Amino acid sequence: MRQLLNGNEAAAHAARLARVEVLASYPITPAAPAMEKITRFIAEGNLKARFIRVESDHSALAACLGAAMAGARPFLITNSQGLAYMSEVLYHTSGLRQPVVMAVVNRALAAPHSRFPEHGDAVAQEAAGWVQLFCENNQEVLDSILQAFYLGEDEGVRLPVMVHYEGYIQSHTREVVDLPEPEAVDAFLPLVRRPVLDVDHPLAVNTVTGPGLYTEYKYNQDAALQGAGRILEEVSRAYAGLTGRDWGGPVMGYRLEDAEILLVAMGSLVSTAREAVDALREQGLKAGLLKIRLFRPFPAAAVVANLRRAKAVVALDKNIVYGVGGALARELRASLYGQAVVPVYSSILGLGGRDVGAADLIRIYGEVEEQAAGGVPPAAYQWYGRQS
Repeated sequence: MRQLLNGNEAAAHAARLARVEVLASYPITPAAPAMEKITRFIAEGNLKARFIRVESDHSALAACLGAAMAGARPFLITNSQGLAYMSEVLYHTSGLRQPVVMAVVNRALAAPHSRFPEHGDAVAQEAAGWVQLFCENNQEVLDSILQAFYLGEDEGVRLPVMVHYEGYIQSHTREVVDLPEPEAVDAFLPLVRRPVLDVDHPLAVNTVTGPGLYTEYKYNQDAALQGAGRILEEVSRAYAGLTGRDWGGPVMGYRLEDAEILLVAMGSLVSTAREAVDALREQGLKAGLLKIRLFRPFPAAAVVANLRRAKAVVALDKNIVYGVGGALARELRASLYGQAVVPVYSSILGLGGRDVGAADLIRIYGEVEEQAAGGVPPAAYQWYGRQS
Protein backbone atom coordinates (compact mmCIF):
# COMPACT_ATOMS: atom_id res chain seq x y z
CA MET A 1 0.00 0.00 0.00
CA ARG A 2 1.40 3.38 -1.02
CA GLN A 3 0.76 6.39 1.25
CA LEU A 4 1.98 9.97 1.46
CA LEU A 5 3.90 10.00 4.77
CA ASN A 6 6.40 12.22 6.52
CA GLY A 7 9.38 10.66 8.29
CA ASN A 8 7.67 10.60 11.69
CA GLU A 9 4.62 8.90 10.22
CA ALA A 10 6.83 6.39 8.41
CA ALA A 11 8.58 5.60 11.71
CA ALA A 12 5.21 5.15 13.44
CA HIS A 13 3.98 2.77 10.75
CA ALA A 14 7.22 0.80 11.04
CA ALA A 15 6.61 0.43 14.78
CA ARG A 16 3.04 -0.75 14.06
CA LEU A 17 4.20 -3.25 11.45
CA ALA A 18 6.93 -4.54 13.80
CA ARG A 19 4.19 -5.07 16.43
CA VAL A 20 6.18 -3.34 19.14
CA GLU A 21 4.89 -4.16 22.61
CA VAL A 22 6.27 -1.37 24.81
CA LEU A 23 6.64 2.34 24.04
CA ALA A 24 8.14 4.93 26.33
CA SER A 25 8.31 8.58 25.43
CA TYR A 26 9.10 12.03 26.71
CA PRO A 27 7.96 14.69 24.23
CA ILE A 28 10.68 16.49 22.31
CA THR A 29 10.69 18.47 19.07
CA PRO A 30 10.69 17.37 16.26
CA ALA A 31 10.32 13.70 17.28
CA ALA A 32 7.10 13.96 19.32
CA PRO A 33 4.62 13.58 16.40
CA ALA A 34 5.94 10.07 15.74
CA MET A 35 5.05 8.95 19.24
CA GLU A 36 1.67 10.72 18.98
CA LYS A 37 0.96 8.71 15.83
CA ILE A 38 1.88 5.45 17.53
CA THR A 39 -0.32 6.19 20.54
CA ARG A 40 -3.18 6.82 18.11
CA PHE A 41 -2.58 3.37 16.63
CA ILE A 42 -2.86 1.98 20.18
CA ALA A 43 -6.00 3.97 21.00
CA GLU A 44 -7.70 2.87 17.77
CA GLY A 45 -6.87 -0.77 18.39
CA ASN A 46 -4.41 -1.07 15.50
CA LEU A 47 -1.47 -1.86 17.78
CA LYS A 48 -1.46 -3.86 20.99
CA ALA A 49 1.23 -2.16 23.03
CA ARG A 50 1.83 -0.69 26.48
CA PHE A 51 2.54 3.05 26.38
CA ILE A 52 4.59 4.33 29.33
CA ARG A 53 4.59 8.06 30.03
CA VAL A 54 7.83 9.04 31.71
CA GLU A 55 9.36 12.15 33.23
CA SER A 56 12.48 12.27 31.03
CA ASP A 57 14.27 10.72 28.06
CA HIS A 58 16.62 9.05 30.53
CA SER A 59 13.63 7.26 32.06
CA ALA A 60 12.19 6.42 28.63
CA LEU A 61 15.23 4.40 27.68
CA ALA A 62 15.44 2.84 31.15
CA ALA A 63 11.83 1.65 30.74
CA CYS A 64 12.56 0.20 27.31
CA LEU A 65 15.69 -1.51 28.63
CA GLY A 66 13.64 -3.17 31.37
CA ALA A 67 11.01 -4.23 28.84
CA ALA A 68 13.64 -5.79 26.60
CA MET A 69 15.13 -7.68 29.55
CA ALA A 70 11.66 -9.04 30.31
CA GLY A 71 11.44 -10.37 26.75
CA ALA A 72 9.23 -7.69 25.15
CA ARG A 73 9.91 -5.79 21.91
CA PRO A 74 10.30 -2.10 22.90
CA PHE A 75 10.61 1.06 20.78
CA LEU A 76 11.22 4.74 21.48
CA ILE A 77 11.94 8.00 19.70
CA THR A 78 14.04 11.00 20.68
CA ASN A 79 16.68 13.44 19.44
CA SER A 80 19.27 16.05 20.36
CA GLN A 81 19.27 16.98 24.08
CA GLY A 82 16.99 14.02 24.82
CA LEU A 83 19.50 11.62 23.29
CA ALA A 84 22.31 13.31 25.22
CA TYR A 85 20.31 12.96 28.44
CA MET A 86 19.99 9.21 27.76
CA SER A 87 23.75 8.83 27.56
CA GLU A 88 24.19 6.81 30.77
CA VAL A 89 21.45 4.32 29.81
CA LEU A 90 22.75 4.03 26.23
CA TYR A 91 25.82 2.31 27.64
CA HIS A 92 23.78 0.10 29.98
CA THR A 93 21.61 -1.03 27.06
CA SER A 94 24.50 -1.97 24.79
CA GLY A 95 26.55 -3.49 27.61
CA LEU A 96 23.60 -5.67 28.63
CA ARG A 97 23.19 -6.68 24.94
CA GLN A 98 19.50 -5.74 24.71
CA PRO A 99 18.07 -5.16 21.20
CA VAL A 100 16.20 -1.90 21.84
CA VAL A 101 15.37 -0.03 18.62
CA MET A 102 15.25 3.77 18.78
CA ALA A 103 14.41 6.30 16.07
CA VAL A 104 16.54 9.45 16.39
CA VAL A 105 15.19 12.52 14.61
CA ASN A 106 18.50 14.34 14.30
CA ARG A 107 18.60 17.90 15.66
CA ALA A 108 21.45 20.25 16.52
CA LEU A 109 22.70 20.25 20.10
CA ALA A 110 22.60 23.40 22.22
CA ALA A 111 24.15 25.85 22.86
CA PRO A 112 23.03 27.93 21.07
CA HIS A 113 19.58 26.41 21.15
CA SER A 114 18.36 25.08 17.82
CA ARG A 115 15.33 23.18 16.55
CA PHE A 116 16.91 22.34 13.21
CA PRO A 117 18.72 19.30 11.80
CA GLU A 118 22.30 18.11 11.68
CA HIS A 119 24.11 14.93 12.75
CA GLY A 120 25.92 16.23 15.84
CA ASP A 121 23.59 14.44 18.27
CA ALA A 122 24.24 11.09 16.57
CA VAL A 123 28.00 11.53 16.33
CA ALA A 124 28.17 12.47 20.02
CA GLN A 125 27.01 8.91 20.86
CA GLU A 126 29.29 7.06 18.44
CA ALA A 127 31.14 5.23 21.25
CA ALA A 128 27.99 4.02 23.04
CA GLY A 129 28.06 0.57 21.44
CA TRP A 130 24.83 0.97 19.42
CA VAL A 131 24.44 0.11 15.76
CA GLN A 132 23.76 3.41 13.93
CA LEU A 133 21.89 3.54 10.61
CA PHE A 134 21.28 6.73 8.58
CA CYS A 135 18.35 7.19 6.17
CA GLU A 136 18.17 9.34 3.06
CA ASN A 137 14.36 9.41 2.63
CA ASN A 138 11.13 8.39 4.32
CA GLN A 139 10.88 5.03 2.57
CA GLU A 140 14.27 4.17 4.00
CA VAL A 141 13.09 5.30 7.46
CA LEU A 142 10.31 2.72 7.42
CA ASP A 143 12.44 -0.01 5.87
CA SER A 144 15.42 0.62 8.16
CA ILE A 145 13.37 0.46 11.36
CA LEU A 146 11.98 -2.93 10.33
CA GLN A 147 15.48 -4.09 9.45
CA ALA A 148 16.80 -2.69 12.75
CA PHE A 149 14.61 -5.08 14.76
CA TYR A 150 15.79 -8.00 12.64
CA LEU A 151 19.42 -6.94 12.98
CA GLY A 152 19.39 -6.12 16.69
CA GLU A 153 17.52 -9.31 17.62
CA ASP A 154 19.81 -11.57 15.59
CA GLU A 155 21.37 -14.04 18.01
CA GLY A 156 24.85 -13.17 16.76
CA VAL A 157 24.29 -9.43 17.36
CA ARG A 158 21.93 -8.84 20.33
CA LEU A 159 22.61 -5.11 20.40
CA PRO A 160 20.53 -1.92 20.36
CA VAL A 161 20.06 0.00 17.11
CA MET A 162 19.54 3.71 16.38
CA VAL A 163 17.83 4.67 13.12
CA HIS A 164 18.62 8.27 12.20
CA TYR A 165 16.58 10.65 10.09
CA GLU A 166 16.67 14.43 10.10
CA GLY A 167 14.33 16.85 11.76
CA TYR A 168 11.92 18.69 9.44
CA ILE A 169 13.83 17.78 6.26
CA GLN A 170 12.51 14.25 6.75
CA SER A 171 10.38 14.26 9.92
CA HIS A 172 7.89 16.83 8.62
CA THR A 173 8.15 16.41 4.82
CA ARG A 174 5.83 14.00 3.08
CA GLU A 175 6.88 11.53 0.39
CA VAL A 176 5.27 8.47 -1.14
CA VAL A 177 6.07 5.47 1.08
CA ASP A 178 5.23 1.89 0.19
CA LEU A 179 3.97 -0.04 3.24
CA PRO A 180 4.55 -3.80 3.16
CA GLU A 181 1.66 -6.07 4.07
CA PRO A 182 1.52 -6.93 7.80
CA GLU A 183 1.55 -10.66 7.08
CA ALA A 184 4.75 -10.29 5.07
CA VAL A 185 6.40 -8.34 7.89
CA ASP A 186 5.28 -10.98 10.40
CA ALA A 187 7.06 -13.62 8.33
CA PHE A 188 10.19 -11.45 8.01
CA LEU A 189 10.22 -10.38 11.65
CA PRO A 190 8.79 -13.06 13.97
CA LEU A 191 8.83 -12.22 17.66
CA VAL A 192 11.22 -14.51 19.52
CA ARG A 193 11.33 -13.85 23.24
CA ARG A 194 14.67 -14.12 25.04
CA PRO A 195 13.92 -12.80 28.54
CA VAL A 196 16.77 -12.13 30.92
CA LEU A 197 14.49 -11.40 33.88
CA ASP A 198 12.00 -13.86 35.33
CA VAL A 199 9.84 -12.87 38.32
CA ASP A 200 9.60 -16.53 39.33
CA HIS A 201 13.38 -16.91 39.38
CA PRO A 202 14.88 -13.59 40.56
CA LEU A 203 18.50 -12.88 39.78
CA ALA A 204 20.87 -9.94 39.83
CA VAL A 205 22.12 -8.37 36.61
CA ASN A 206 24.77 -5.74 35.97
CA THR A 207 26.61 -6.61 39.16
CA VAL A 208 30.10 -5.30 39.86
CA THR A 209 32.56 -6.93 37.46
CA GLY A 210 36.20 -7.10 38.41
CA PRO A 211 39.29 -6.69 36.24
CA GLY A 212 39.39 -10.44 35.65
CA LEU A 213 36.27 -10.40 33.46
CA TYR A 214 35.57 -6.82 32.34
CA THR A 215 37.92 -6.93 29.33
CA GLU A 216 36.29 -10.13 28.05
CA TYR A 217 32.82 -8.57 28.35
CA LYS A 218 33.96 -5.61 26.27
CA TYR A 219 35.73 -7.85 23.72
CA ASN A 220 32.56 -9.84 23.13
CA GLN A 221 30.46 -6.67 22.89
CA ASP A 222 32.83 -5.17 20.31
CA ALA A 223 32.98 -8.42 18.33
CA ALA A 224 29.19 -8.52 18.16
CA LEU A 225 29.08 -4.90 16.98
CA GLN A 226 31.73 -5.55 14.34
CA GLY A 227 29.73 -8.53 13.11
CA ALA A 228 26.59 -6.44 12.73
CA GLY A 229 27.85 -5.08 9.40
CA ARG A 230 27.96 -8.54 7.87
CA ILE A 231 24.54 -9.39 9.30
CA LEU A 232 23.14 -6.15 7.85
CA GLU A 233 24.07 -7.36 4.37
CA GLU A 234 22.05 -10.53 5.00
CA VAL A 235 19.16 -8.51 6.41
CA SER A 236 19.17 -6.20 3.36
CA ARG A 237 19.06 -9.17 0.98
CA ALA A 238 16.22 -10.80 2.93
CA TYR A 239 14.28 -7.53 2.99
CA ALA A 240 14.83 -7.04 -0.74
CA GLY A 241 13.29 -10.46 -1.26
CA LEU A 242 10.27 -9.28 0.73
CA THR A 243 9.74 -5.82 -0.80
CA GLY A 244 12.03 -5.51 -3.84
CA ARG A 245 13.87 -2.65 -2.11
CA ASP A 246 17.58 -3.11 -1.45
CA TRP A 247 19.35 -0.30 0.43
CA GLY A 248 22.71 -1.96 -0.08
CA GLY A 249 23.62 -3.05 3.41
CA PRO A 250 26.31 -0.86 5.02
CA VAL A 251 27.10 1.29 1.94
CA MET A 252 25.66 1.96 -1.51
CA GLY A 253 27.53 3.32 -4.52
CA TYR A 254 26.10 5.49 -7.28
CA ARG A 255 27.77 5.90 -10.70
CA LEU A 256 31.06 4.58 -9.35
CA GLU A 257 32.09 2.53 -12.38
CA ASP A 258 34.63 5.06 -13.71
CA ALA A 259 34.35 7.78 -11.07
CA GLU A 260 37.47 9.79 -10.33
CA ILE A 261 36.21 12.18 -7.65
CA LEU A 262 33.67 10.78 -5.20
CA LEU A 263 31.27 12.53 -2.86
CA VAL A 264 30.67 10.63 0.38
CA ALA A 265 27.62 11.46 2.51
CA MET A 266 25.07 10.23 5.06
CA GLY A 267 21.39 10.98 5.61
CA SER A 268 19.35 13.41 3.53
CA LEU A 269 22.50 14.79 1.88
CA VAL A 270 22.70 11.57 -0.11
CA SER A 271 19.69 12.47 -2.26
CA THR A 272 21.12 15.94 -2.87
CA ALA A 273 24.51 14.49 -3.72
CA ARG A 274 22.94 12.07 -6.20
CA GLU A 275 21.37 15.03 -7.99
CA ALA A 276 24.73 16.81 -8.02
CA VAL A 277 26.49 13.75 -9.44
CA ASP A 278 23.95 13.53 -12.27
CA ALA A 279 24.50 17.20 -13.11
CA LEU A 280 28.29 16.78 -13.06
CA ARG A 281 28.04 13.72 -15.31
CA GLU A 282 26.03 15.76 -17.81
CA GLN A 283 29.03 18.12 -17.91
CA GLY A 284 31.26 15.17 -18.79
CA LEU A 285 32.87 14.95 -15.36
CA LYS A 286 33.57 11.57 -13.78
CA ALA A 287 31.76 12.13 -10.50
CA GLY A 288 30.44 9.41 -8.20
CA LEU A 289 28.75 9.01 -4.83
CA LEU A 290 29.24 6.64 -1.93
CA LYS A 291 26.37 6.57 0.55
CA ILE A 292 27.30 5.59 4.10
CA ARG A 293 24.25 3.92 5.58
CA LEU A 294 25.96 2.21 8.52
CA PHE A 295 27.99 4.61 10.67
CA ARG A 296 28.54 2.22 13.60
CA PRO A 297 30.19 -0.15 13.15
CA PHE A 298 31.94 1.83 10.45
CA PRO A 299 32.19 -0.32 7.29
CA ALA A 300 35.89 0.28 6.67
CA ALA A 301 36.46 -2.65 4.30
CA ALA A 302 33.53 -1.69 2.06
CA VAL A 303 34.68 1.94 2.06
CA VAL A 304 38.20 1.01 1.00
CA ALA A 305 36.91 -1.30 -1.72
CA ASN A 306 34.81 1.51 -3.20
CA LEU A 307 37.27 4.40 -2.78
CA ARG A 308 40.70 2.90 -3.41
CA ARG A 309 40.82 3.81 -7.13
CA ALA A 310 39.51 7.38 -6.71
CA LYS A 311 41.70 10.38 -7.49
CA ALA A 312 40.09 12.28 -4.60
CA VAL A 313 37.24 11.94 -2.11
CA VAL A 314 35.01 14.68 -0.68
CA ALA A 315 33.55 13.96 2.76
CA LEU A 316 30.34 15.93 3.36
CA ASP A 317 29.84 16.26 7.10
CA LYS A 318 26.71 17.64 8.77
CA ASN A 319 28.52 17.59 12.08
CA ILE A 320 31.60 19.01 13.75
CA VAL A 321 33.82 17.16 16.20
CA TYR A 322 35.39 20.20 17.80
CA GLY A 323 39.12 20.39 17.26
CA VAL A 324 39.11 17.43 14.87
CA GLY A 325 36.70 18.19 12.02
CA GLY A 326 33.97 16.08 10.43
CA ALA A 327 33.33 12.61 11.82
CA LEU A 328 32.84 11.11 8.38
CA ALA A 329 36.11 12.54 7.03
CA ARG A 330 37.92 11.20 10.09
CA GLU A 331 36.50 7.72 9.49
CA LEU A 332 37.37 7.76 5.78
CA ARG A 333 40.98 8.76 6.44
CA ALA A 334 41.37 6.11 9.14
CA SER A 335 39.90 3.44 6.84
CA LEU A 336 42.14 4.34 3.89
CA TYR A 337 45.34 4.71 5.93
CA GLY A 338 47.81 2.02 4.85
CA GLN A 339 45.29 0.65 2.32
CA ALA A 340 45.27 3.23 -0.49
CA VAL A 341 46.67 6.68 -1.21
CA VAL A 342 43.54 8.76 -1.76
CA PRO A 343 43.33 12.39 -0.62
CA VAL A 344 40.23 13.06 1.50
CA TYR A 345 38.90 16.61 1.33
CA SER A 346 36.51 17.56 4.12
CA SER A 347 33.61 20.02 4.11
CA ILE A 348 31.61 20.94 7.20
CA LEU A 349 28.19 22.10 6.02
CA GLY A 350 24.50 22.17 6.76
CA LEU A 351 24.90 22.69 10.51
CA GLY A 352 21.82 23.77 12.45
CA GLY A 353 19.58 23.28 9.42
CA ARG A 354 21.40 25.56 6.98
CA ASP A 355 20.27 24.72 3.46
CA VAL A 356 22.56 22.68 1.24
CA GLY A 357 21.52 22.24 -2.38
CA ALA A 358 22.96 20.43 -5.37
CA ALA A 359 24.53 23.70 -6.55
CA ASP A 360 26.52 23.86 -3.30
CA LEU A 361 27.85 20.34 -3.78
CA ILE A 362 28.74 21.06 -7.41
CA ARG A 363 30.68 24.11 -6.23
CA ILE A 364 32.53 22.02 -3.62
CA TYR A 365 33.27 19.37 -6.25
CA GLY A 366 34.74 22.03 -8.55
CA GLU A 367 36.99 23.39 -5.82
CA VAL A 368 38.26 19.92 -4.95
CA GLU A 369 38.81 19.05 -8.60
CA GLU A 370 40.95 22.16 -8.99
CA GLN A 371 42.94 21.47 -5.81
CA ALA A 372 43.49 17.81 -6.68
CA ALA A 373 44.63 18.67 -10.21
CA GLY A 374 47.07 21.20 -8.78
CA GLY A 375 48.43 18.76 -6.23
CA VAL A 376 47.12 20.84 -3.31
CA PRO A 377 46.92 18.54 -0.29
CA PRO A 378 43.61 18.53 1.61
CA ALA A 379 43.18 20.79 4.61
CA ALA A 380 42.15 19.02 7.79
CA TYR A 381 38.65 20.40 7.18
CA GLN A 382 36.94 23.43 5.70
CA TRP A 383 33.76 25.23 6.70
CA TYR A 384 31.54 25.59 3.64
CA GLY A 385 29.34 28.67 3.25
CA ARG A 386 30.39 30.34 6.50
CA GLN A 387 29.29 33.94 6.67
CA SER A 388 31.96 36.46 7.66
